[in-house]
Amino acid sequence: MAWLADDAQEGRRAGTEAGLRAGQWIAAQLAEIGLAPAGEGGFTQTFEVPKPVAVGTSSAVAGHSNGPQDVIPMFCSSAGRAAGALEWRGYGIVNGEKQWNDFEARCDGKVVVIVRGTPPAPKAAGEAAQPAESAHGGNVQSGDGWGNSGSLFLKVMNAKRAGAVAVLVAPHPDQANEPLPRFDASRGAQAGIPALFISSALAEQLVPNYAAAIAALDGKSDPLRAQALDKEVLVVADVTRENGPATNVLARLVGQSSERCIVIGAHYDHLGWGGEGSLAPDQQGVVHNGADDNASGTAVVLEMARLLASGPKPACDVVFALWSGEELGLLGSDHWTKHPTVPLERVALNLNLDMVGRCASGKLSVLGAGSSAPLEAWLKELGPAAGLQLEISLSGQGVGGSDHQSFLKHKIPAVHVFTGVHADYHKPSDDTERFEAQGAAQIAGMCVELVRRAAQAPALAWIEPPAAVASPDRARGGGFRVWFGSVPEYSHKGPGILLGGTSAGSPAEKAGLMAGDILRQVGDVRIDSETDSMAEYMYALQTYKAGDVVLARFVRDGKELSTRVTLATREAQ
Repeated sequence: MAWLADDAQEGRRAGTEAGLRAGQWIAAQLAEIGLAPAGEGGFTQTFEVPKPVAVGTSSAVAGHSNGPQDVIPMFCSSAGRAAGALEWRGYGIVNGEKQWNDFEARCDGKVVVIVRGTPPAPKAAGEAAQPAESAHGGNVQSGDGWGNSGSLFLKVMNAKRAGAVAVLVAPHPDQANEPLPRFDASRGAQAGIPALFISSALAEQLVPNYAAAIAALDGKSDPLRAQALDKEVLVVADVTRENGPATNVLARLVGQSSERCIVIGAHYDHLGWGGEGSLAPDQQGVVHNGADDNASGTAVVLEMARLLASGPKPACDVVFALWSGEELGLLGSDHWTKHPTVPLERVALNLNLDMVGRCASGKLSVLGAGSSAPLEAWLKELGPAAGLQLEISLSGQGVGGSDHQSFLKHKIPAVHVFTGVHADYHKPSDDTERFEAQGAAQIAGMCVELVRRAAQAPALAWIEPPAAVASPDRARGGGFRVWFGSVPEYSHKGPGILLGGTSAGSPAEKAGLMAGDILRQVGDVRIDSETDSMAEYMYALQTYKAGDVVLARFVRDGKELSTRVTLATREAQ
């Protein structure tokens, strides 16, 4: 674990030299144990993944800009050049509730200029703007109606759908002296056209009477939402988006029979120097070592390989699979199940270890126990025997994506073992000093016994596991209308959501919620079920919209407190 999570491995991001180097090191460990290679012509299987986005200094509005002080690529920008007539499109907003559409007329082939943000809410002279009370009894205050239509990504996509070939996003005159936003590699959305932030000085060059045009949009006179600017411009976005090689590392322990095999897997990649997937946006460029996620699981798989190889020979073959590309969307395990190096029909079971480095308490979550009939009973016996208190879920989907799901998709029984999400998840603070080795050793011992039992069983018939509530705050989450920003502790039993922390810059953090708080209410939705608080929390997140101010009640140090949380979206900026 210490080798994998050392700064020298640079966070093991898939598609990088550091990621390949980590794979080579793992292959050497498996060879030293005496295992046979099970890759493609050796211990590895190579596939392509997106490399980290690289941003150069040559972005420009040709003939008008003067370097990075005037233009910075947006997080969603594509690479390349686009030329066209310049056109002003106000805020770039399409919002039916407000009856506002800056793209009512198409802009085919145009380079569009828009301004950041949303128009300010009207207010009486000398009076501060207040959210209007709604009909929710004071627990919810309505948002300003703009919702997520101020999202930068949505604005760029509005322009693209209307025919724009490039988008220039200017600051509001009220923020004229602020520096341009840096390129945010933590956000993965891609618009497919060049998109640049431009300075206020450049906006004034390109848009005649720029400040006056925005003042009109802000309600001080009749708005001018579309105007041809009588300029032809060339936009250059110096962004490099490329694919690079990554490797799954695969080895085989020959059993008494090779008619079946068990695949023991863990992903070894992490987030490199931050960027997409990081929950520490203020620490981009800082190595994310991923000690728990997932040097811990990789280390346990290697320890299991040593234990099983030392004898006795298991009843069937065992394949040890260290996946890359998990953090980018289960890419490695998905590639293997589509291009298996062992026939899939021979795979009796997948055992997945993802984040097993925080088990000093002895508490361990196991998912997927419902994918074959014997698994639950075995686990209930093996857990206590190893000194572990298991929380067993029959579903395989309770905490979002991990590599076991690549096997469940192919109707192969799969069990996912993990010790829970915590406040260090996807942050540089997930480092070696917080690894709990004794607990990881107990997990290794239990899993070895589970593999031996599964190998001896005549068959592990597939059963469709029941559906379960997915985590709304898992980093690769999706489908939720709003961002709250909690990091739940999944081992918590009883009513409410125990917070292991909050995401940096999130609505929850801004509202003062902290690790250790137990969330009991969001808006009008109580979160007090003894068995299904997560479902109630998800319902709340789908009930309200970005911009709503909701009352959050929580328990801290035995006292019930409350705060108001202004809900947002991850794309809003």
